[in-house]
Formats: sequence, structure tokens, C-alpha cells
Amino acid sequence: MSSILVMGGTTFVSSSLAKYLIGQGYSVDILTRGNNKIEYEGIKEHIICDRKSKDEMEKVLKGRQYEFIFDISAYTKEDVEILLNTINKSTLKKYIFCSSGAVYKPSNTLIQEYFDTGENLNWGKYGIDKKEAEDFIVGSGVPYIIFRPTYIYGENSNLYREAYFFDRIIDNKVIPMPYGNNIITQFIHIDDLVKVFESAMKSQSESKIYNVTNSEIVTWEDIVETCGKIIGKEPIVKKIDVNQVKLEPRSYFPFRDVTYVLNIKQLIKDGLYKPQISLKEGLRKSYEWFRMVKPNLSDVRMMKNVNELVKD
Repeated sequence: MSSILVMGGTTFVSSSLAKYLIGQGYSVDILTRGNNKIEYEGIKEHIICDRKSKDEMEKVLKGRQYEFIFDISAYTKEDVEILLNTINKSTLKKYIFCSSGAVYKPSNTLIQEYFDTGENLNWGKYGIDKKEAEDFIVGSGVPYIIFRPTYIYGENSNLYREAYFFDRIIDNKVIPMPYGNNIITQFIHIDDLVKVFESAMKSQSESKIYNVTNSEIVTWEDIVETCGKIIGKEPIVKKIDVNQVKLEPRSYFPFRDVTYVLNIKQLIKDGLYKPQISLKEGLRKSYEWFRMVKPNLSDVRMMKNVNELVKD
């Protein structure tokens, strides 16, 4: 089986990927700073290193050879530059980078990979940093695949997103929801995302960039109502007119109030795995995990404004 290095391995996406690859029989090393406990078995080796230190990276990666590297923990050009300048490239078949749809300039249409990337005030520095990381990869000379996902959700998420809706609905609490911008968006369930990542190893595609999401287009109402149907309770929603209330929606809602939809025709055309899990199915899976694990998630900044907006 292929030798794989996963950059990351303790948080939501990277741990889900590592566990999936191990379950598929691959030989998997992970590289983290060692600050968090590994909650699963089957890793070949846990390499502990600060990826932002070139000296440390050169030391721990010396003599190691990998066919595939999945980079989930890189956020900046410096992150990928240090890694790509220290790895042994002689056996590397593909470097697979998790970027983001946040690299695109604002658009209210279905975005394709050739659309302009660059500054987007909705995403701020995060989107710019990811774009600069992509640019470095493209010019690095290594064989790569870059994925640009929309919102990622599902079991083991460390972000207070769908869990926020579950909590509010169960406790009969009001959910303030932005409206007035006619926002549409897309999601990808973590189980689909890791299969897309794996398919990049098997694909003949090389040095290409792909949007990745479930093609289902939904509204904020769709998400909240679906959560309610899964739980079996009617959500209590208070619509906040964004044209009347001059408060940044992300400060009281778990998602940015911007249209965020990507075209995945290229992904499908090139034969990579096509996401299958509908929002309803994915939220049901997420809720089952939520009920079993009872995760302690929060967003202090958001909740302060939530409490203010739902006062009688």
C-alpha cells in the first residue's frame, strides 16, 4: 500500500482523513506539534514537529520517503514553502493540499475554477493566505492537487455550527437568523470529503485545482428547518433584517451571510469521487454523533450577540 504523510491528524478534517486512510489499509504517518492527544489507533508513526520551523522540519523529515502527502494544516505560503523545501521529492507522486473556496473574489454565481481569486472582504486574511499558499504550490514544480471546499460539516467537527442549531432547537431557544440578502450556499459532509481526497491518489489527474462540495444548493432556512425535522421539534427562528440591523451576521450566526456556491463539473469530468451525502442525510449523521458524544462546543463571541438579539 502507498506510504502517506498527513500534515495534521488531531483536529476535525485531518483526523477524519487519517482514520479513513488507515481504515482503507494505507500506511499513514501524521505530523503535528504534539499538543493534542491522538484519539485513534493504526498510525504508523506520529511525527512531532513545529511545521513552521525549517530546522525542525529538516531534522524530522530527513531520510523519510512518501508517495503522497495530504496537507491539511497549512494556512500560509510559509507553511507550504517550508514543507516543500524539506521533503524528499524523489518518491512523491502527489502533494494534495486542502485549500478553500474562500480564495475566490466575491461572486453571486456558481463559481468555476477559472474565476478570479484574490481579496474577498467576506473571508479576509484567511482567503488571501490560502491563495498565496496555492500560488506557491503551483510554481513549486511538485505534482499537486489542490482542493477548494465549501463549508465542511459532520461528525467530530470542532466548530460550533450544526451543533449550535441542535442545542438551540433542543432547548427551545430562539435562533436569530440573518435575512434580506437572499443567500444560497453549499456544504460537504466530512465522509464525502475524505473520499474525494483519497480519489486524488488514484486519479490520473495531476497539477490541477478542483472545487469540492455537494452540488445541492440550500438556504439558511433549509439548514435550520432540516435540523428541526431531524430532531423532531419546530425551530424557533427570529429573522434579523441585515438591512435594518447594522451588526455583522457572523457575530450572531455560525456562518457568513454570503452566497457561497461552487461548480464541481471539473471534479466529475476528471473522474474524482463525486460527493453523495445530501444535507439531510449528513445532518442526520451529525446529529446521531452529537447525541452520543455530547460535544462541548461554543463560540463565545457569537453567543454574546445572540443573547442580545433574542431579548424580549
